[in-house]
Amino acid sequence: MKKTKTTMTLAPLGEYHHITLKSDKNTDDEKLWEFSICPSIEVWDKFTNTFDDFRQYAICPSPEICPRPNAYVFHPVFAENSLESFGNLVEHTQDVFAPETEKVGFLESREFDEEKLKSYLHWFNCYDKLGKIPRLFVSIQGPAFKVILENWKVDVGIMDVRTETSEVCTVDFKVDHLITSECEKWVDFNVLRRFDCVEVSTDTNFSNQDMNLFLKDWKEGKSYHRAYCFFLGISERAKWKKMLEGLDAELRDSRTVRRTFRFNDNRQVWDYHGGFDIKRIDGKVATVGYGHFQVSNENEPLTPHKLEEYDRVLRVWNSEDKDEEEEIEDVIVVPEGVVDEQEYIESQKRQRKRARREFMMIVW
Repeated sequence: MKKTKTTMTLAPLGEYHHITLKSDKNTDDEKLWEFSICPSIEVWDKFTNTFDDFRQYAICPSPEICPRPNAYVFHPVFAENSLESFGNLVEHTQDVFAPETEKVGFLESREFDEEKLKSYLHWFNCYDKLGKIPRLFVSIQGPAFKVILENWKVDVGIMDVRTETSEVCTVDFKVDHLITSECEKWVDFNVLRRFDCVEVSTDTNFSNQDMNLFLKDWKEGKSYHRAYCFFLGISERAKWKKMLEGLDAELRDSRTVRRTFRFNDNRQVWDYHGGFDIKRIDGKVATVGYGHFQVSNENEPLTPHKLEEYDRVLRVWNSEDKDEEEEIEDVIVVPEGVVDEQEYIESQKRQRKRARREFMMIVW
């Protein structure tokens, strides 16, 4: 018999599915084993009879409803739900399956116990067998999220945060790739400096002046040494003269300058057209600009409205006046076949207005 190669996901605060093992996705018999710490058989039976997902996979009435009825295998582990039982279960699973750690997830729990959460975080910090965490997923609101950020110490490959309530705090670990949604309250420059990210895609709320200081830090080699591809939100329309003041930036022609880059761990290949080039003191070059107006699929030309935006930026950049141009009124060309022309026009205007508040930087 041959042991199937598996990956392991840990959810320490989950009521169920504390450990998920997944067989190699390249095999035909891919399975997921769910190991759940549960206090008694009665509680487990009540749970399996209540939740739809368990009924769907564990008791599947027909192949039409559940095309892969054997994909999930559930294993209740009858023990007190504690850090000790969780740690023992992880160690035992590693001894038996020798899985690669794929993800650690902190999901919303019914009750927030700060000391209990800290004890789990301390366990992760001290349990060296897991190594660097490839993916840390956090979907916890309120004070618990702050506790995680301030007490987690393990370096992370991808940190994916889905929380709506957050506040500024300190962090003491590195992140290769940061992905967030509606987290502008905690992702400040102090956090970004400490994370020292390679890639960032986050809804920040920085001003043009903030971005000027960010770029000066990078140019002078003070911070962001590993930066490669950053997508950051700004709180106002990008005004490039203000943002790039004192940086000796050089505007490249979007019609003739096209450079290829990879994103999301080299899975996506895109072209970047034009942009402003800035040289760091060690000779490294960063190109900054928009994402929407300047990025296309590989070998795909820019559309006319994106070239028009470049012409506007060029005109303002070469003018002697400050970049205080009035709010831009886009002229939308409606293609043939559009049913609701007014809705299409309004949608395009919203998209372009939003795109002018999105900053992008590539380090070549």
